[in-house]
Amino acid sequence: MNTITQLLKSRTILFSVALAVLSVAQGYIGLFVLDQKMQALVGMGIAGAIALLRAVTTTPLSGK
Repeated sequence: MNTITQLLKSRTILFSVALAVLSVAQGYIGLFVLDQKMQALVGMGIAGAIALLRAVTTTPLSGK
């Protein structure tokens, strides 16, 4: 349980969980109606967010 608590303190992990939930929602209920251009922009936004989260990370998960 301690490991899960440590993981949930990470913004990168929380972002990944949210991304997974949205992906499942999109696959099952078509939550978002996006054309190819918008899908590309969303993908670039996600990649940018992950890069930003990685850049601001200063401590390992074991230190949280």
